[in-house]
Amino acid sequence: MVTIDLYDKTAEYFKALSHPTRIKIIELLSRNEMCVCEMMAVLNLDQSHISRHLMVLRANGIVKDSREGTKIYYTLKNKDIVKIIDEVKKIVGE
Repeated sequence: MVTIDLYDKTAEYFKALSHPTRIKIIELLSRNEMCVCEMMAVLNLDQSHISRHLMVLRANGIVKDSREGTKIYYTLKNKDIVKIIDEVKKIVGE
């Protein structure tokens, strides 16, 4: 039997995916690791906007970061998230 805690965690995970910018960030990171400055150029958004979304994704265990000098690079913790997004896109695109 699935515990209520697992349902809560699952709902929070899906909430983290509930913004178009976060989905775009996930899709970018599925290709390669990126720093915020690179995401800014691709998404045409300011640093604070992207950082806020990365904070949500990191808090939910979707992305992880690593520091190289003065830059922080972000990667997906588990690339299977892209499969979930692709499946949902198929469903809503029908």
